[in-house]
Amino acid sequence: MSYIICIASGKGGVGKTLVTAALSIALQRHQHSVLAVDADMGLRNLDLMFGVQDSVLYDASDIMKGKCHRQDALISLADGLDFLAASQKRTWEKVDAPTFHYTVEHLSANYDYTIIDCPPGRGQAYKAAVAIADRMFVVVEPTWTSLRDAGRVMQFCDKHKQFNYDILCNNFFRHDPAYVTVDEMLSVLDPESIAGILPHDMVLQQAAKEGTLIHVDQQTPFFQALEQTVRYIESGTAPCVSSLTALLPLCEGNSATAPERPVAAEVPSLLKGSAIAELQQAAAILHGQPGKAAPVTADGADDVQEKGLSVRQRRQQSMAWRHYHR
Repeated sequence: MSYIICIASGKGGVGKTLVTAALSIALQRHQHSVLAVDADMGLRNLDLMFGVQDSVLYDASDIMKGKCHRQDALISLADGLDFLAASQKRTWEKVDAPTFHYTVEHLSANYDYTIIDCPPGRGQAYKAAVAIADRMFVVVEPTWTSLRDAGRVMQFCDKHKQFNYDILCNNFFRHDPAYVTVDEMLSVLDPESIAGILPHDMVLQQAAKEGTLIHVDQQTPFFQALEQTVRYIESGTAPCVSSLTALLPLCEGNSATAPERPVAAEVPSLLKGSAIAELQQAAAILHGQPGKAAPVTADGADDVQEKGLSVRQRRQQSMAWRHYHR
């Protein structure tokens, strides 16, 4: 049975689809067989990232309705990497979730990993897409709106005993006053574990635009950073925050120097007062204690102290809960 990883987010436009495509490619380059699944029914975009939008004849909905054989809907992108498109006509309101789960799990049996691009938010579409996940990565971009929505998704997962999530930072800069820094993200979200920190990379953005992600050199900063995420998936080795931060561009445009960050910009008005207190309170609830939980350190997630239940215990509970509901 394949290990199923769902890529989710609190809001749209944070690079969730790009991360899904890039992670699928990175795992395939590590000699794993991978199935990339677009579960954003009615709003699919993963086909554009792979550059196969003109090759989609059948989709997941066609398999579910018996209009085609399972293999007819799979598009081979490379040796060991296949793609299953979402329906562009049918939304999740018209898709039977259990049938989708059965279809994906049946197809996944032939792969090492299945990466699912989920709808954003935490509505019914999100619930249907992540129900079969063995692990979920919540993608966060360096904006305060993204952090707030990611915090809400974390709180929602904790409430429903879905402790199998990690934060995955995407499109970050090292020191740009227009964007949230890694330190600010760690301080506000206070994640129990992170799956990686991915840099803003113009080469990757151009490749995504052209649908040529699969041809991007693995020595680009983005794929170098993604190597730690792959290692985390394979062996559970926590990413090193300090080494990942070193791969980040200083500011937008990849310039060699960054403008000095004004002190007043450390916490914008959006998160002052009750808003930032709300996020901090949610983080404390996530960690099972009323006080402020210990943050992830700059040396990596290995130094995270136990907060209530350990990561291993939380994931074991989550796994038992998911198998019970299946």
